[in-house]
Amino acid sequence: MAQTKVKNQNLWYLAWALIIVGALFAALNAARNNGAKISWRPVPMDGHRMQSVPVNSENIDRALGVFDDEGYVAPSGVRYADDSPVAAVAQVLMEAQQQLAPLKAVIGHSDAMLLNLRTEPDLPLGNLFADALRTYGSAYFKVPMDFALTNFGGIRVPLPKGDITLEDITSMFPFRNYMVWAKMKGSSLLTLFDQLAETKAFQATSGATIRVKNHVLESALIGGQPIVPDKIYNVITIDFLLDGGDKLNIGALSEHVVLSGVLLQDVMLDYVRGCEARGELVHGQADGRVIMTED
Repeated sequence: MAQTKVKNQNLWYLAWALIIVGALFAALNAARNNGAKISWRPVPMDGHRMQSVPVNSENIDRALGVFDDEGYVAPSGVRYADDSPVAAVAQVLMEAQQQLAPLKAVIGHSDAMLLNLRTEPDLPLGNLFADALRTYGSAYFKVPMDFALTNFGGIRVPLPKGDITLEDITSMFPFRNYMVWAKMKGSSLLTLFDQLAETKAFQATSGATIRVKNHVLESALIGGQPIVPDKIYNVITIDFLLDGGDKLNIGALSEHVVLSGVLLQDVMLDYVRGCEARGELVHGQADGRVIMTED
């Protein structure tokens, strides 16, 4: 009997989901047919629309609400009957928290939400991670890294303001992308920068100052100095970009490549935990390291 009830509830949820999706497509088609322009903009995933807060291991009742003798009480204070769809969903979420508890542990704190828009070459989140990657790579390989490059697409969600949980970091870097050390001639680095200049927003970098105009590379400095064509530079990057990822082939441009067993999420976890151990807030900022302009 209980299984039948759960099955009926699931069918009910599915029906409503199909209705909502259908209504959305109908609205979009109507707007398109009327010649209306549809624009999209990023919205911080901070729960401000529903007055909710991100769940961590210490605030389940405040984030998801509570059950009492009279039913379910949502974080907003609204009460729902035990047999309501809202209560059923809340029950599933609360039960799941027991298994997800380790991921909800707070490992650090940030002073601002950092979005990953992928449309700007000089983003606080991309800069922060590229800097963390260069620092980690230098320590791991025991060689000073001249330059770091990673892709915006590998950073999947924003960094929240305030509490940073283990789940936040694993959600940011869900792919099994590994850190890689590539030795590259200066001439090959310039070829790489030429390729990146042709794209919409370059990628996340550290250690370089780059200027692009009309998608043509105008200047590039490494460590504040002009790039020497025959010099070998130590570049820390990710295996995804070695052979075709985001249309880049760093492997083919390199003199030598050294793989590591370090995931990108491990690099970010190390950085966040290091900040917390030092009593520092995680902070990222735009600093003009890559500027792309068009006439």
